[in-house]
Amino acid sequence: MVLENNVQKILFRQLDNFWDGWNKEVISIKISQALGEMQENYLMSASTRLYKDGDMVFNPMHTVTWAIFLYRLSRLLYLARNIYEADCVYYLNKIMNSVEWFYQVELPEHFMAEHPLGSVLGKAQYSDYLFVYQGTTIGGNRKKGKLYYPKLGKNVVLYANATILGETTIGNNVIVSSNTYIINEKVPDNCIVFGQSPNIVIKEKSEPEILEMTKHIWRW
Repeated sequence: MVLENNVQKILFRQLDNFWDGWNKEVISIKISQALGEMQENYLMSASTRLYKDGDMVFNPMHTVTWAIFLYRLSRLLYLARNIYEADCVYYLNKIMNSVEWFYQVELPEHFMAEHPLGSVLGKAQYSDYLFVYQGTTIGGNRKKGKLYYPKLGKNVVLYANATILGETTIGNNVIVSSNTYIINEKVPDNCIVFGQSPNIVIKEKSEPEILEMTKHIWRW
């Protein structure tokens, strides 16, 4: 309850700086639920900055924590059809953290980021254990008059400025290297991918190797 009250004070002060007419009661009801979702999310974090001694470390001054909280809160408000309040929280996240994480996009239960400035997580089919760095872009591409969106498997890491577009399928346990550009490709399970479509390079690995390479992110 202490955490919830402190978070509410900070959030309401920030929202008051930008908009009028938002419903404090509507937002207040969803704060506890958003924090509960973050607790489940951070349960699998390997970082002691985020999860320590069996509990989530919630620091509003930590950009990633506050950005993920604002996304989850805006998503819950959207699902409850409180669209104006969802818009206010979503836009606050863009202003404060320079992320494009729209509430209509369903990000996975275990989602984490590091230096997420400029990340755009657009329409796509996301699976659990997604991790992104700065400047990453996921979104659609129009082909023959139809929009196509990516599908991402479980345990995908996107390093800085990685881009995934269009009718792309990313398998499970995939690491996408910095500055990689992928459009309308099929990337298999258990690999590292880099380069630019249509000339991407896929370095195959075993599942244990990829899990070892991502255990600094998730507590496997």
